[in-house]
Amino acid sequence: MQSAYILKDVRSGYDGNIVLDINELLIEKGSITALVGPNGSGKSTLFNLLAFLTIPLQGEMIFLEHSVDKNKISSYRKKVGFVQQNPYLLRGSVSHNLEIGLKFHGVPHEKRHVKVMEIMGLLGIDNLAQRSVYNLSGGEAQKVAIGRALVLDPEVLLFDEPFTYLDRYFVDELEELVINLKTDNEQTIVFSTHNQLQAQTMADKIYSLVNGKVITTPLSNLFKGEIDTGNSTFNTGNLNINILESSKIGHHLAIDPSQIVLSRHMLDSSMQNSYEGRVTGMLEENGQIRVIVESYEKFQTLITRKALANLSLNMGDTVWVSFKSSAVQLF
Repeated sequence: MQSAYILKDVRSGYDGNIVLDINELLIEKGSITALVGPNGSGKSTLFNLLAFLTIPLQGEMIFLEHSVDKNKISSYRKKVGFVQQNPYLLRGSVSHNLEIGLKFHGVPHEKRHVKVMEIMGLLGIDNLAQRSVYNLSGGEAQKVAIGRALVLDPEVLLFDEPFTYLDRYFVDELEELVINLKTDNEQTIVFSTHNQLQAQTMADKIYSLVNGKVITTPLSNLFKGEIDTGNSTFNTGNLNINILESSKIGHHLAIDPSQIVLSRHMLDSSMQNSYEGRVTGMLEENGQIRVIVESYEKFQTLITRKALANLSLNMGDTVWVSFKSSAVQLF
């Protein structure tokens, strides 16, 4: 599989502060990649790098198999369509907003019209062609911004928090559109979201960002706190989680949901972490069941359908969540 981006030892920041510190990041060509992380985690900074709006302070970027040359940034930008969280639309009609980029690229009027109508048809906004951008809903404006990027046939599409502020109807439509773009056009798509379930449903690969660093553990069970090295525990403020004795640093803790064991009673096992809680949610996810348990903290775990049947779980049931110290990742 060819790569769209490879980042190696990349660091980026503003006013002397490093806000992005990535040892290695690979985004495959023709894939959908999701970036998941809390506000302030560095997602927008990373998007600015991927869109070539900025260049890293240090490290190497490889784009479409070529090492990035800062003197050729403008040529890279032409291959990338970037839709920001709050896109700015130009004054005028919907069709004008889609056509303007083609005009700047010297595309003749007749060909511009054909291309614009094609993209508006794809997005289902051809009925909005002459409407002023000031009379669009949030979902319609987001589609226009996407159309403005698509009309230039970019090799890579970047969506920074595209689902924020949209109602369920537009979210469903946009999710389907993103998946179809990858399938039909073989485009490389990178999007960010706070919704781990949405990322797992749509993406081929998920990267989690916290404090500017990429981590491999999903962010379904993410806690902030302090380490007590004397007792080898991590205090979240609500409970103490047993960690490996070798763990010395980190203010965040994550637990892979597939490493958490559910049981009706406290287990007699070597697992050092066991907490009683109550089932408050169950969601089907890629053939498995995500069970949400409210304890001293909220835990999410993934179990099979067979395990769910064996446990005979129902909403409100009392259960135990258990996991090993080795299932915990600190950063």
